[in-house]
Amino acid sequence: MYQQPCSFQRLVLRGVGKAHQARRSSGDELKEQLSELFPEQAKKHTSTRKRQRDEDASEDNYGRDEVTVEDVFSLESGWSVEALGEDDDIMQIGDEEWDSEDEEEELGMAARTLLRSLPRHRLKALESMEADAKEVNAAVKVNARRRTDAERKLHRRLRIMGGTQAGKRILSGRGETTRPMMEKVRKALFDMLQAFEGGDPAFLEGTRWLDLFAGTGSIGLEALSRGATHCQFIELDSWVVQSVLGPNIESCSGNGSTMIHTGKAELFLKRAREFPDLVRTPYDYISVCPPYMEVSYEELFELLEGSPLLHQRSVVFVEYPQSAKKVVPDQLGMLPLVRDRKYGRTQLAVYAAL
Repeated sequence: MYQQPCSFQRLVLRGVGKAHQARRSSGDELKEQLSELFPEQAKKHTSTRKRQRDEDASEDNYGRDEVTVEDVFSLESGWSVEALGEDDDIMQIGDEEWDSEDEEEELGMAARTLLRSLPRHRLKALESMEADAKEVNAAVKVNARRRTDAERKLHRRLRIMGGTQAGKRILSGRGETTRPMMEKVRKALFDMLQAFEGGDPAFLEGTRWLDLFAGTGSIGLEALSRGATHCQFIELDSWVVQSVLGPNIESCSGNGSTMIHTGKAELFLKRAREFPDLVRTPYDYISVCPPYMEVSYEELFELLEGSPLLHQRSVVFVEYPQSAKKVVPDQLGMLPLVRDRKYGRTQLAVYAAL
């Protein structure tokens, strides 16, 4: 009577099946993997294969590999398995597809034949490894689910630091989903920008702002609170847009106009360079505060250099980690690097024509 193959049997035969599907590229890799798992059985394949080829040659049948259980370790590119298991348990693979109705039964028979050739201690070790792997995978899934749930929880710890909305708290995620700039860094940044304009507190009135990698929108909202008339927010995560950024804009945008673009900031910059005629009005300020480990700073600086989104009096600032300092250029198109400050683990490069 047919018995359902165990999970380890499925694992072994699934490896053979996958190797068949890509036999020209994966035969050697399968051979190496099986040899590492079953070193004692792997030693037996050389003599068995030689004897088998001699027999095939005598029958004018050379060139077709008829592989036994011991010879399963010698699968090579271009192989064609005619028989796997005992002589009575024929399972045609070769260039033909398995019959879907008989596949499970044939897999079970071949797997049991293969397992019977294994020493008991090796089989127990493999079963123990499988149990450990299942336990680890289950723990990883649980931890990932908990981490995602935690990051999707919101709080209102961030505040707008100046302007008409000063003191108002905004939403942010508990994890790294929104990656907001620290309040002290944001305050220092706007104080620096104000100093560039001679200390005028109304220096942002009538300006246009582009907030790349917006997250919570704290930087763009800070600009709107201090007098900017328009801000466009670029954010990839749709959950952040719906649950964090959107509500923050509704509660803190004041009289300024806003626009949200859900998508990659890099793609937004690329399209601006490819279709400069579509950029009606450049931006006065561009903030770039990406997730450090998920972007290429070289690509970002390249896309910003000579972008039609900039004009001669634009100010661009980029938040980056210490590890990316080597790729920070001294010039960004027509804009020189005027400040490169460190705030704890955060570096802030500012480009402007003062």
